[in-house]
Amino acid sequence: MGPGKRALLLAVVPLVAGWELLAAERQHRAVPTDSDWRAAAAAALAAKKPGDMVIVAPRWAEPLGRKAGFELTGLASDKPLFDLRMAGRSDLETVPRVLELSIRGKDDPQVKGFRLVSEQAFGTVKLRTFDNPRPEKLLRDLVSEVDATATVSRVAPDGASEPCRWETEGSQHIPNLFAGPVPPKKRWSCPPFDPGWSWVGETAITDLDYVPRRCVLMHPTLSNTTIAFPPRPIGQKVVAYVGKHVYVEREKRLSPVHVRISVAGKEVAHAFQRDGDGWLRFEGSTAAWAGSSQPVKIELWAEGSPQFRVACVAAELRE
Repeated sequence: MGPGKRALLLAVVPLVAGWELLAAERQHRAVPTDSDWRAAAAAALAAKKPGDMVIVAPRWAEPLGRKAGFELTGLASDKPLFDLRMAGRSDLETVPRVLELSIRGKDDPQVKGFRLVSEQAFGTVKLRTFDNPRPEKLLRDLVSEVDATATVSRVAPDGASEPCRWETEGSQHIPNLFAGPVPPKKRWSCPPFDPGWSWVGETAITDLDYVPRRCVLMHPTLSNTTIAFPPRPIGQKVVAYVGKHVYVEREKRLSPVHVRISVAGKEVAHAFQRDGDGWLRFEGSTAAWAGSSQPVKIELWAEGSPQFRVACVAAELRE
């Protein structure tokens, strides 16, 4: 190597080193600090009104926002900044106003079409306020109605019905990716009454995109697992979602499941969810019964072999 090339290399090395130092410093300054998160969370808590929902964007940063919120309100608060409904939401269609803690200039895809009305910066965390121009009115959240007032059973293809039993102190396990969703203490236990498997109740799964979803876990066998709700008010439509815990669905090798929602004995919505479909939305009109009180039923069953089939359903009745 000639003297000219060596001199050039000696000149380039400090330039590259200086650029790397500047890039590292810029990257460091772009990372939100705990105080940034706490300040933004405190502003969201002060601005939050009944009906608002506080979210974090991008969604992978949500644990950092929740941590800041819990530091402000405490885990046992009756009015937390974040809760399971927020973390496990399916959509924001019934939320009139959204307060978003945003980093890196990102917005949650679910606020697309919402109107940005204000923005405040707290270090590298921004508090963005969005108005929903056309919020739908939530009439009933069926996930929260899976309680002792419902009737849960297994119905065989020949019509034979096996009742499930209501439990108030059911056993629990620590949730993780492979253990599956945590069973709630209050739940329905269905034949064969396996406490870790054949139960029906409110929980949260991790869907195929590794996003938490609040829903009712149901074990679809060749028999229908059926939840019957007593007569209550009916709105204009039902909006529902169905999916499976990621470790059950990601291999894409097991049988699909059916979900049917009925009002007054008539089917109003039906979904056919295959492994790979992820958190699948489906809906149907209930306008024929709007304004009246009618029974509602959710049924879930599997095609082919039901081995390892565990699916979760979320459903709302809306005006």
